[in-house]
Formats: sequence, structure tokens, C-alpha cells
Amino acid sequence: MNKTLTIIITICLFVATPLQAKPVVNVGGYLFAPYVDVSEDGLFQGFTIDLIAAFNQLQTEVEFQFVNTSIENRYQAYDIRRFDMMFFESPIWGWKSFTAEFIPLDIVDGEVFITLRDGVKDQQYFDSFGNKSLSLVSGYHYQFAQWNNNEQDLMSDFDIQFVHTNRASIESVLKGRADIAPVTLSYLQHYIKMYPKIRDNLLISEKLDQTYSHSILLNPKAVISKTKLQKWLSDLQESGRLNRIAKKYDLAIKPR
Repeated sequence: MNKTLTIIITICLFVATPLQAKPVVNVGGYLFAPYVDVSEDGLFQGFTIDLIAAFNQLQTEVEFQFVNTSIENRYQAYDIRRFDMMFFESPIWGWKSFTAEFIPLDIVDGEVFITLRDGVKDQQYFDSFGNKSLSLVSGYHYQFAQWNNNEQDLMSDFDIQFVHTNRASIESVLKGRADIAPVTLSYLQHYIKMYPKIRDNLLISEKLDQTYSHSILLNPKAVISKTKLQKWLSDLQESGRLNRIAKKYDLAIKPR
């Protein structure tokens, strides 16, 4: 009888004891297609979301979760630790005053300029922005503007309309609302795949405004170390998983 009672109590204690939850690593992200975008159903999608899923499938030590932020507010959100990681960031995009580690992602991408094709314009059209209107994504850092994303400063130097996405930049040019727009090359390629008829309407610059130095931003106080994250990233690359995700978004991985 005592033995039976002991077994019952042991079973009850085991059932009542919750499984230990894995530590959560919050991964910040903002609208930056094709890295973070929103589907027609209002769900977040993109390279970042797929990469989070890949990291979660690769290991069982932590749970990576997406946290939405905005271009402008991501610095404050990082400072108060709403998230400890962010994919596809760059040290030169406003992070110099923050304590952060960076792990190169080796993704090939950048920004080109676009304008409406009219039979007269050629590549020299992109050499100067004088007397030309620009469509810029609010909060983005552009090399031609010396990485300054202060809207008042930019408006004093250029004729600018600000939009919120790469898609809006492309469509502002197509609709004649702006003469030139710098856009993310991978997203432009994706947009042309969706709407192939617009390809002949655009003149695309051969030069890039910038080549992205994409990295993973990591808080040194995060529950995972830079060394461990580098190991997992290397595993994804060696298995071919990272390259398959990249190809989905018209991107390539730099060869090692």
C-alpha cells in the first residue's frame, strides 16, 4: 500500500512539474523588403522570418522569436532590450554609439537607382541629382547622402518625397511622382518578377549607391554568445540551407 501510494505521488509530482521553457532570443525586424515584409494577410514574411525558422529547426537550446519594430525606433527598442538580435544590419547604419557585436552574413545585395525610361536618358542621368526629385524611404541610410538619415537635413540638400517602403519608392517613379529612387536591388528584381511588364519602363543604374555589408547584430548580454551563433550560422551555410533561403529572395551568398 505504501509503495503504491509513493508511486502515485511521484507520478503526480512529475505531471504537475512544468517542462522547463527554453530561453527566448528576441529578433528585431522592420519593414525592409525582401528581408522583412508583410503578406496580403497581414503576416510578417521575408528572409528574416525564414532565417529565424531555420535557426529554430537547427538547434534546441533557445527559441528565436520575431519582434516587430520600425526603422526609426529600432535603436531605442534595442537600448531597452525589446530585442537582442537583428539580421541584415550594418555597423554604419547608426549603431556606432551602441554596444553591439556584428557577425557577417555574406549576403550579396545593395541599392541601385531607377528612373522612368524615355528614350533620351542614359546612365549619365544618375550622375547628378540637381533639379531632380527623389523618392527615399524614411529612416534609410544612403551612401550618396553620407549616411545621414535626418529628414530635415536631406530636404535642405535635395528635392525629396519620403515613403515607407521600397515598393512605394518604385511606384512613385512609375507614376511620375519622383524622377529618381534608390531601391534595394533584390527587391527590385522581385518586383519585376511580379510585374514583368514594368521592366521596359525603367532605366536602372549600372552603378550602386551602396553595397550592403549585411551582418547579424547581437547584444553582448544576450543569452547566446557570438561564438555559438557563428557556429549555427556556419552549420546553416555548410548544409546549403542558407543558400536555399537566399535564392528564394533572388540573393546569393558570397563564396568562402
